[in-house]
Amino acid sequence: MLSLAPRFDLFRILLPKDYFPKEVLDKYDAILSKNQGVLTSSIDYLNESITGITFPGIDDLIQEQEQVGRNIMKEIPGLHGKINIEPHHIHHSMNSGNPLAKIETEFKISFRRNQGLLNYWMLYETIFHRYVKPELFDMDHDQFTLYILDESGTPTVKVLLMQPVISGIDGLDFSYDRIERQKETFDVTFKFNDIDVDFCAQ
Repeated sequence: MLSLAPRFDLFRILLPKDYFPKEVLDKYDAILSKNQGVLTSSIDYLNESITGITFPGIDDLIQEQEQVGRNIMKEIPGLHGKINIEPHHIHHSMNSGNPLAKIETEFKISFRRNQGLLNYWMLYETIFHRYVKPELFDMDHDQFTLYILDESGTPTVKVLLMQPVISGIDGLDFSYDRIERQKETFDVTFKFNDIDVDFCAQ
């Protein structure tokens, strides 16, 4: 039976442990172990703070070609007067290129700003480790797995985002003028080189 108010934004993504340097994970594991919390694993702590993700769109599939009118006037049987049989217009057609090349190669993951911003600093440190010592990471085989779920939690689409690289992270604003604590998020932007979408995945 179809739901009268279905949810279209259910998803699951878990950042793989091997994407992060061991030094960073060990460091934040030790910090979390000192706190009396439910989560003591830094990678679980980070994944639990994910609040949203953007799915890459497809753009620029159509090419335009200007068609110049010939201004030929022709009598049409049964009609009064004459009409222009080829007016000036823009002709739209499918682009001759591979549509896979038109998929945007960028996505963003939104994270909740946890107390102490430990998840933010984990990602911040990871950026420097991966850029300064890329030889320590198997970047050719890095991939994130995104599942799109139905209302029952069953995966309907499986997306593999291959060779993701962090291209940016939001900055932070600090102010003593805020009286009430607000629920806030920050975004991390990734670029990737390939994508594999498995529809109706089980």
